[in-house]
Amino acid sequence: MTASGPPDVREQRPLGYWLRHIDGAIERCMARLFAADALRRRDWQVLNTVACGPLTAAEVDETMAAFLTADEPTMRPYLDGLAARGWVRIGPDAVALTDEGRAAHRRISAQAAALRGRLTACVTPEEFTTLMTLLQRLAAHVDTLTEAA
Repeated sequence: MTASGPPDVREQRPLGYWLRHIDGAIERCMARLFAADALRRRDWQVLNTVACGPLTAAEVDETMAAFLTADEPTMRPYLDGLAARGWVRIGPDAVALTDEGRAAHRRISAQAAALRGRLTACVTPEEFTTLMTLLQRLAAHVDTLTEAA
């Protein structure tokens, strides 16, 4: 806060700025990481979600709810793309990884874990745990505010 009012955003950026900045940087890092497989970040997130066990397409959407928008109301196009690669099988009751999908997930998961390590190398494991706890708490709080509005 300056003597005459709120902080100068050129000197102290607000929370939203840093969240967008970090997300953009992660997006660029992941784009480079996934380029060899011609994957996008969302492809990876959907593949990683399906790797948790057979899920319905609705459960994939529920898990990925933070990424759904009016322009992209479902993750089905990503599921279809993964199915076209032979990495997932979309059945009437569930979506599951194929053997080829499990192999791809293992390989890409190792690469993603290495990237995650590089991205968080500037904080201790304890600081990272605290950061995640605080972000989750803030997200839950903001959700209650948007639901009340």
